[in-house]
Amino acid sequence: MLLSDLTYEQYKSLNEDSSFWFSKMTGIIKKENLPAGLLTRFSYGSNIVYSYNSEMVIKLFPSYFKNQFDREVEVLKNIESYITIVETPRILSIGSYEGWNYLVMNELKGTLLIDLWDNLTMEEKKEFSIDLGKVMREFHSIPIDIFDKIDVDWSFFIKNQYLNMKANQKKFNLPQKLWDDLEEYVDESYINFNPKLNMLTGEFTPFNLLFIRENNKWKLTGVIDFADSFLGDNEYDLLGPILFIFNGNKETTKSFLISYGFKQEELNDTLRKKLMIYAILHRFSNINYYVSRNTKASNCEGLEDLSNHLFNF
Repeated sequence: MLLSDLTYEQYKSLNEDSSFWFSKMTGIIKKENLPAGLLTRFSYGSNIVYSYNSEMVIKLFPSYFKNQFDREVEVLKNIESYITIVETPRILSIGSYEGWNYLVMNELKGTLLIDLWDNLTMEEKKEFSIDLGKVMREFHSIPIDIFDKIDVDWSFFIKNQYLNMKANQKKFNLPQKLWDDLEEYVDESYINFNPKLNMLTGEFTPFNLLFIRENNKWKLTGVIDFADSFLGDNEYDLLGPILFIFNGNKETTKSFLISYGFKQEELNDTLRKKLMIYAILHRFSNINYYVSRNTKASNCEGLEDLSNHLFNF
């Protein structure tokens, strides 16, 4: 079956079919005039991504996710000269195969944070939180006039998220005690509808941060996956590390925010409430998941109480 013939439902059902995707990757290798080599599929992520000889990465984009392809290409083409602290992938080739776009990139060396975090010492976790704050500040300092494809009209986007928050949270089965608190808690005045725009990746999570062991310590060395990048309020991008990595740990959350550029006095209830509101309005918001990763949050009686555990600084 040609990729162009796949419906979205067929694509989802075939997602784990290794032989099907292996054949497609083999076809791309031939199209790129590369010799036969070792193909290994990456285990994380929703896209079809393969390693070729541990030297290159081939990332395939379904036609119904063309916006992801456009964003990743634009970001990777433009950010390399601005990012100095970590490595990001370099595009080696851009092509189309059976109607789907693909990228061939160099493969960054390292181990994903998701495979390391539980075994890191607290000292390594704190050092990482400081490094990540600096890395994110550098990403957020990239001038936005070099981008066109990733502008989602932040004002429209966040306003729409606000107006539809009850329907969105209903999809994720927000607990009744939090549901009852929703309209009163989400104060519109905390939402920055017209911020200074920054390039956000939305993906500073354990699945996209690479580490190499240096001098007997793990060091953050690479960032991957820019398919969900967009322009918006920089504080919206802080949710990934705080909710998916630090999980309510005060020491790492605080050191991350200070390293990013916040002053001690800015780590206050106003910032906490804004971040909690953005967590509710986030396009992939899943409050139940955040709570499941934070043992102290499971017995919260309302959103204010919950915010103190999720955004503990």
